[in-house]
Amino acid sequence: MTDESQNSSEVSRNFIQSLRHLIGDIFSVHDEVDIEGTSKQIRKDVVFKGFNIWILILSILICSIGLNLNSTAIIIGAMLISPLMGPITGIGFAVGTFDRDLLFVALKHFFIAVIISVIASFVFFYFTPIGYDHSELDSRTTPGIMDLFVALFGGFAGILAGTRGSKTNVIPGVAIATALMPPLCTAGFGLATGQMNYFLGAAYLFFINSVFISLAALLVVRYLRFPIAEYVNPKLQRRGKTLISFFVLVVAVPSVIIYSNALRESVFKREAVKYVDEQFKTPEFMAIKPSITYGDTLNTIELFVYGRPLSQHEKDSLIGLSSEYRLGNTYIAIHNMGTFDAFQSLKTEKEAIIGEKQNLMDQLQLELLEVTDRNTVLNRKLENVIQSCSSLQEVSEEAKVLFPKLSSIDYAIKPLDDSLHQVKLIVLTEWDSRLRGRLKDEEANKLEAWVRLKYQEADSVSVLQLD
Repeated sequence: MTDESQNSSEVSRNFIQSLRHLIGDIFSVHDEVDIEGTSKQIRKDVVFKGFNIWILILSILICSIGLNLNSTAIIIGAMLISPLMGPITGIGFAVGTFDRDLLFVALKHFFIAVIISVIASFVFFYFTPIGYDHSELDSRTTPGIMDLFVALFGGFAGILAGTRGSKTNVIPGVAIATALMPPLCTAGFGLATGQMNYFLGAAYLFFINSVFISLAALLVVRYLRFPIAEYVNPKLQRRGKTLISFFVLVVAVPSVIIYSNALRESVFKREAVKYVDEQFKTPEFMAIKPSITYGDTLNTIELFVYGRPLSQHEKDSLIGLSSEYRLGNTYIAIHNMGTFDAFQSLKTEKEAIIGEKQNLMDQLQLELLEVTDRNTVLNRKLENVIQSCSSLQEVSEEAKVLFPKLSSIDYAIKPLDDSLHQVKLIVLTEWDSRLRGRLKDEEANKLEAWVRLKYQEADSVSVLQLD
């Protein structure tokens, strides 16, 4: 080998080694690991009592309100203040460091937190009317393999952030991503309403999240070589790894099955839409609003075809073309619905009915607003009249000062219609018996003018003399 080739080989080895060191430095997670601080913090967060319990209850109630109102913002807020990550991470840390005492403490407080959370959400939903929109609740009842990956990756992020000595915004993000609170609240909702499908689906989702967050903590703790708390002989260690692997597999399998079913449904619906678009949209005939249904044992596609009527032979040929798509185990029904003119006529008629209905609703809305405004004005007028008449004693005293010859004055309100919106004010007067003739008439006219000015809210005013 020549000197030139040796130099070239040495340069290549140095470059590869430098590149390896560079990549190792970039992706290294061993720097700034605070083993002692991490251990203390995890042991502190594991315990649920006093302050932590009340924060947990309040966050559960906030999350339950968010689910009831179908408000994503409220649910996220509840997840941010939830302290549930503590015992879950503690379980993984305890298993990874073979700390039996910490494991028992973490498991105990984990179950305490779960029981309190379910009870709190149960009480809330039992005594609170449930909102009509259940989409936030429904989304927590069908966990799949993607939820498993979210929990695992979120757990990795959480424990890696926890091993640093400085505070980061990773833990709140993990709390939102892994969504530990909503499944517990949904489980409480299922118990409160007697819907076990909600309870079982949500409980399983929470179980998946908890297991895989703990698994992530375990793997990171072992990778970072945290010190072992207790010596475990190799045989027991192998048995523990086998049990953990088996447990994780048992937990993961149902989510894989659920996800595979959802994947098959998605593939079927995509292929069904493609089949209808490619085979039943022609200038001669067209399928309008097909009914596509995925079933556990049999799928169905029901087609309503407008345009040229299809013969039975044509129907059979079109059904046979479904074999070119992934539509196995699917029943296809084709119905001739008439010409395009018939469809257009039905469409026009439907649009006319919808338009007429909308116009009627708009008209009724305007009339309702007018009636409401009129009622507001009339009610205010009636209230003013009643309020004015309620100060009868004060007005009577004022009238006697202004009209010294007035012996007594009284009031009455007479409705002019059944709705009480039109009222007549009747004023009953009695004058000094010595006041007669023209002087009495002048005083009575002045009093009537004064009363009408005083009670302008009344629709009609009548002043009567008792003598």
